[in-house]
Amino acid sequence: MYRDFMNMKLGIYTIEKTLFDGEAEKIIARTSTGEITVLDGHVPLVSELTQGEIRILDPEKRETRLPIQAGFIEVRPENKIVILAEQKSAS
Repeated sequence: MYRDFMNMKLGIYTIEKTLFDGEAEKIIARTSTGEITVLDGHVPLVSELTQGEIRILDPEKRETRLPIQAGFIEVRPENKIVILAEQKSAS
């Protein structure tokens, strides 16, 4: 059965601000058990994120890289992804 691919709705948040709020075609992040790639239709999951970059490919094929110290990713049904992240403070 054929199904159209959809873009995912992604929100990346810290305590202080929203880092990203929009659509994504692909998300790559480092978890405590290794690197994951989240694509359309990914199974629901919750995982701890470790220090590194979150890489986001948007529908126009532009890549955004966001450095984080730690965090959590939640992949929800209907292509909704929420990331709670901690970034190194700029002090």
